[in-house]
Amino acid sequence: MPQYTSGLRNLPDGSVMYLPGSTIFEMPGAIPSEIDIFTIDTVQRYPLGTKLERGDNIFRYVEFGGTTAAGDMIQAEGPDGAHDDLDPSGGLVAVGSKVITISTAITLVKDEYAGGYFVIEADAGAGYAYQVTANDADAAAGGATVTIRDGLAVAITSASDAKLVKSRYQEVIEMPTTVTGLVVGASLGVGADGSFGWATTRGPAAVLTDGTVVIGQHVRASDGTAGAVEALDRDGSAEDEPELGYVMDVGPTTEFSLIFLTTE
Repeated sequence: MPQYTSGLRNLPDGSVMYLPGSTIFEMPGAIPSEIDIFTIDTVQRYPLGTKLERGDNIFRYVEFGGTTAAGDMIQAEGPDGAHDDLDPSGGLVAVGSKVITISTAITLVKDEYAGGYFVIEADAGAGYAYQVTANDADAAAGGATVTIRDGLAVAITSASDAKLVKSRYQEVIEMPTTVTGLVVGASLGVGADGSFGWATTRGPAAVLTDGTVVIGQHVRASDGTAGAVEALDRDGSAEDEPELGYVMDVGPTTEFSLIFLTTE
């Protein structure tokens, strides 16, 4: 069970906070009456993915996995190819099982996949994604265990192919010019590896701008400046890039535009 009470909190300033359930995180103190969305520090205050709604905006609580600046677009850490094509051990793993042992030798940090997903890619049990609540540490010896929130819907075997995917709010990085993970939103401060803070995922946000954008039109991930957005060209190859929002107010290139983000 969570080490705090999950669910909605109506704050005195009119904000609404939603705390997701977690079996591994213990909040360091009470929720303040007013949340400072611009504070970034090295202490984790809330479960990753905590949702804060305020006016037109939705914010999410994230862990930074690298250096970001205020107004940078950020993305989830790219999937780890070494944690793909994993084989469960023990022969048949029955319906309802919540602890799965991995026979593949992989290196894991304790609970790095908590809040992420255990996905059955092929063979027995294929097509199901299970939310991870915990994993133990493993030093490439095999035998790592993964705990999922809901039991297996379909039995799996040692022939099943599985993968581990992290929470999109864990170890986020500045969005590169070639997007390698799901775009989360815009950083609200100067983040560093191992720090925690808020990101705007929906609603108005100041965002670094690359090139000329047009008020009322959509923007995409820039392919020329990391962390920036540029105009979405629906008639060209730019359609291959994710649509991130639309322009509320235009800023010059290399400066900041007000973008209504739609990444949530």
